[in-house]
Amino acid sequence: MGHVETTLFKMTIAYYIASPTWGGGEQYVYDLARSLKEIYNITPVFLFPKNSNHNMVARFKEIGECPEFQYAHKCWRFSRWAGKKLAEILDQYAVDILHINSRQSYFLGVFAKHYAHRPIRLITVQHLVRQAKNTFFWRWAYHRIDTLICVSQKVKQTYLSTWQEQNCPFREVQVVINSVPAQQVECNYTTSDRPTIFYHGRICQEKGVIELARALEQLQDVSFQLVLAGSIAPNFAMAWESYLEQSPIRDRIVCLGFRTDVQSLIPKYQIGVLPSLVPEAGPLSLLENMAFGLPTISSDNGSQPEYICTGENGILCPPGDINAWSCAIRKLLTHPNLASQMAKKAQKDFFNKFSYDQFIKKMIQIYQSK
Repeated sequence: MGHVETTLFKMTIAYYIASPTWGGGEQYVYDLARSLKEIYNITPVFLFPKNSNHNMVARFKEIGECPEFQYAHKCWRFSRWAGKKLAEILDQYAVDILHINSRQSYFLGVFAKHYAHRPIRLITVQHLVRQAKNTFFWRWAYHRIDTLICVSQKVKQTYLSTWQEQNCPFREVQVVINSVPAQQVECNYTTSDRPTIFYHGRICQEKGVIELARALEQLQDVSFQLVLAGSIAPNFAMAWESYLEQSPIRDRIVCLGFRTDVQSLIPKYQIGVLPSLVPEAGPLSLLENMAFGLPTISSDNGSQPEYICTGENGILCPPGDINAWSCAIRKLLTHPNLASQMAKKAQKDFFNKFSYDQFIKKMIQIYQSK
């Protein structure tokens, strides 16, 4: 990251980790908490559900305390008693702000705020493109949240579309566009006799990985390799193995598994892909590609148009449209000069519009506000 004012704040923020496994939301929290600690000396505490992935917890323990919260199962999500138990942990660590990353935990946060013996601000982040629930009880909870953060304009428009602006039950709504921490380096796009198409993220049905592979089946007359970095979802493993067994391009597909060094891999490759079938709220993989100068082809069904302008800094395609994806990938495979121009423009746009410095400054302003 570049220069950020390093005024120190005496503050403790508790991050409620709803998922027992690693995903985009967990990466978001990890990067945010680590940066706030390094830059502003803000103390992080991470609240984990029982039976969370040990490797994930170990990563968070490198930067903060990680108490286990016994009552994170869905049967406790609307429980005042569980909220009171959460409040006891917040009191123990003298927490000033409770940061919740998942709508399923709103009520726990509201109850914990109520029962805590010290004033706590409740900040929630909406990471999915979907409408808010609109029953009386949900509106009751929304009104007790101090700030709702939406990670893109698309998220805000969709989530709040239930109400007219003057009837919104949230006290405050802020849009803080997603970003990723990345040092600016010279964009040195490299060509290859066997160009590599790179996907990183969860390997699951909704991410469109099989549809991507089928688009690549139409490109067997050109040289390429597909590299996938990410964990395979257990409920998708059988479908993926079945596809690979019969795929005519299986020898061109390499699966690296889950990697923590993705940013060091990106500059080695020629094309990035984000083939999601579901709307993306603020895709971190796309932002990482932009930051390190990897031209990306992405589906257009979420917030991606807020980052990508087709033909300038990447290409947008309809999700699941195999012909459109095949044509877009062929275009970049066979026109490396065009790919290089897009790479440079993408990196320039990232640091001018979406840098992590800008993201952190907006987040600290929200944390400081009363």
